[in-house]
Amino acid sequence: MFPALSSLRLLLLVAVMFGLATNPSAAQTQYASQVATRAGIVSDAAKAADSNITTYAVIKPSLLLGYTSLRVQFAAPAAANKPAGLYIKPNVLIGLALLSGATINTYEKDGTRPVESYALSDNVVNLSLLPSGATQVTFAPTKSFSDVELVFASTLALGQDIAFYEAYSTVAPLPVVLSAFQGQATPAGVALSWQTASELNSDYFVVERAATPGQGFEALLRVASKGTSSQPQRYQFVDANPLSLGYYRLRQVDRDGTTTYGPVVAVAARASAASLTAYPIPAVATLTIIGAAPGAPLDILDQTGRAVQRVATPAALSPLDVHQLPAGTYFVRDVTTGQRVRFVKANDF
Repeated sequence: MFPALSSLRLLLLVAVMFGLATNPSAAQTQYASQVATRAGIVSDAAKAADSNITTYAVIKPSLLLGYTSLRVQFAAPAAANKPAGLYIKPNVLIGLALLSGATINTYEKDGTRPVESYALSDNVVNLSLLPSGATQVTFAPTKSFSDVELVFASTLALGQDIAFYEAYSTVAPLPVVLSAFQGQATPAGVALSWQTASELNSDYFVVERAATPGQGFEALLRVASKGTSSQPQRYQFVDANPLSLGYYRLRQVDRDGTTTYGPVVAVAARASAASLTAYPIPAVATLTIIGAAPGAPLDILDQTGRAVQRVATPAALSPLDVHQLPAGTYFVRDVTTGQRVRFVKANDF
């Protein structure tokens, strides 16, 4: 088994490794959060993705399989052209010579083909021997990735143990940080609004709608974004012809064509009230109202907007008694919807 670190070496390892957390990019550095796959003999694999740089998994190169690998995954994509790497420690009897047969592969999340591969003997890979005896392996990926894999296939490694402490990367900045997306039914339609906390090289948004939450989304409107901004930005759109129950989402497109989808919100449209109609005009003794909300009270207003009479909505086609009103112009207002209709009251000669 891999020899245990002495207390002094452990303290040195912790001090050197945690030195990363004190540099200016500390807030952007992440450790692997889970194990993705393994092949061959790997002990305590979870310790290579526990964000604890004092614990480690043990890799034992396999003659039967021909190689041994351990692949870990980051919670957020790793940035391209930013530092990434591993903390490992080969058996002290073999040292860095053992590492010549090792390869680092990067993958998209759950991908099966490497995005990029680096032999540890490549010039673009930097190997730094730490005071603890561990080796910091650093590389600068040219493409973003979510998984990183360490593979040993060297015959020099047979019978030897390699400690895998942690993998780290620089978090790729999100093109758009969406802080809110909501919809509300209004008399004019479904009002959608969204807000971004920041934007980076964003091109535009597309508002999409579907009748079911999982499929059939169609584009309703394309809205230009602010591009790059560190300040909150607000957007809005009204779907004037909504479905009775619609599912809405945002599709955000970067300037390089990368597409990201936001959360889905469901909005039940407000039922459209029928337009108020009043007859006969002029009215002498009675007035019939069509289109009022069932059970809603009605106000009769004079030309100044003052309510001169309130009545309950009559049964269908039952007339209102208006014979006591003085001759003139009036309005009937549905108190529930706010709709109003004009009518003229005439005297009965």
